[in-house]
Amino acid sequence: MATFDVRSTFAGRHVLLSGATGFVGKVWLAMLLDRLPEIGHLYVLIRSKKRPAHERFERALNTSPAFRPLHERFGADLSDYLERRLTVVEGDVSLPGLGIDPAVAAPLRKKLDLVVNFAGLVDFNPDLRDALASNVEGAVHAADFVAACDHAALLHVSTCYVAGTREGRIPESLDPTRTPNGTPFDAERELEHLHALVAETVTAADDPAVHDEIREQIVARLERRGLAPKESRIRAMAARLHRRRVKEALIEAGTRRATELGWPNTYTYTKALAEALLAARAETIPVALFRPAIVESAESFPFPGWNEGFNTSGPLVYLAGTWLRHIPAKHYNKLDVIPVDHVARGLTTAAVALLHREHRLVYQCGTSDLRPLTMDRIFDLSALAHRKHLRTHGATKARRVLLSRWDITVSTPEGLLSVRNIRRVVHQANRFLRHGLPSKIPHEVREKADELAHTGENAERRLRQIEDVMDLFQPFIHDHDFTFECRALREVPIRDPAFRFDPASIDWRRYWMDVHMPGLRRWCFPEYEGKEREAYQAPHPVTVVRAEERFGIEPGRGAGEAARS
Repeated sequence: MATFDVRSTFAGRHVLLSGATGFVGKVWLAMLLDRLPEIGHLYVLIRSKKRPAHERFERALNTSPAFRPLHERFGADLSDYLERRLTVVEGDVSLPGLGIDPAVAAPLRKKLDLVVNFAGLVDFNPDLRDALASNVEGAVHAADFVAACDHAALLHVSTCYVAGTREGRIPESLDPTRTPNGTPFDAERELEHLHALVAETVTAADDPAVHDEIREQIVARLERRGLAPKESRIRAMAARLHRRRVKEALIEAGTRRATELGWPNTYTYTKALAEALLAARAETIPVALFRPAIVESAESFPFPGWNEGFNTSGPLVYLAGTWLRHIPAKHYNKLDVIPVDHVARGLTTAAVALLHREHRLVYQCGTSDLRPLTMDRIFDLSALAHRKHLRTHGATKARRVLLSRWDITVSTPEGLLSVRNIRRVVHQANRFLRHGLPSKIPHEVREKADELAHTGENAERRLRQIEDVMDLFQPFIHDHDFTFECRALREVPIRDPAFRFDPASIDWRRYWMDVHMPGLRRWCFPEYEGKEREAYQAPHPVTVVRAEERFGIEPGRGAGEAARS
């Protein structure tokens, strides 16, 4: 059987990446630059925000530890290395044509061999407008852009959890005509429905009665605070409150529609909708859907333990090291965790198959079929790692002696000592301290009660946050048990072992205790605690080339002017 050589496949190829500043995107980009110097050119699509696109990307290059191997390898020569291989393209996936200046897009379309779309909003239940713009319309715009290219293919990054509420073994396939709960599904009509739902929700929030209600609430609030109800202050507060109400309504609308159709949240729902829309385009363009499972700390690249952001296992593992040890999960449910560098190798494998036009429509990238990791195993390993850490680094004697021996208990969401029940008890205690004490009690007692109530209210807010986290993750650790089939990547005949997708090689005990937990403690736990995370600053700051410079376009001209010329 013929095999594919990764280096020769990528040699001279031109690749456009959108969403490359995300966790997976940065690691894959760094891996390409580090291990495939033969690559023709990489174009990184970046949206301008408060600063120009190239400055935003330069900041990522110079401050993200994901690029540390490149700085260590090339040092002061990294800028020259990047200049020959990487260009920043200003754009926005939520816009037609990916928001790229037409004068830049024209030569780009002739060069590109592959477009990799990492872009997506990973919040589980975001504003429906944002989810549509990023997760759905971004994917469609990427496909339309590829369709206008001379010979490009599309690799779209999705998620295994488009499976929704289905159980058991999830095949590497796609039925765009059915939802997870069996409801007939038409992706184009569903997209139209969602746009109409957004318009209806926004219109309802603009009803004059709603604005009057908001105004009355603000005036009453100002009076309670003893503040003058100035018209300018009322208008400013009303505008903020109205925006918040619209956003909350759209969050609720998206979540409600997702659960109606069999998805646990808006994220997986909109990702599934994007897949269905792309599947319809697979007849006209080469496209592959890449579905990673739960992406976690790197096993080895860019270095062991690298992680960032609010991932799935991080909050659960963090809580397993606190006094709250009752986790709503099922012992033998699998949590499909995959290190980010294994995902990067899987992406490379799928890209190789796509470039050779020997690809499948769906590639799943996880561990549950070959190297399953169950919830009881996760909590056992987490407890061992926490004990080891607390006995040496516990801040108090109670943490060193008691907390280090505090066992984790897997329970039902409504277990006696669940977070929800503890919060309810704290809430009742706070109500009693604020409103239940006799009116005629000593002043000193009243002050102490207020002090205790203030502390209790802070605890209640914290418990509410934890409860919300548990609710977000409950579908994955309690309600449903998935085994994601991951044959397609393993069957791509990659010649070089360094690039092969090999989840069976993971030693979970070593990875979890010696790599993942120290990585979370270093890179993620500080974020949960509101602390500053360890900073990285490149020893030799790098600069990058912009598309306007690369293609000889005068900087500062608008897209319309560039197109006319």
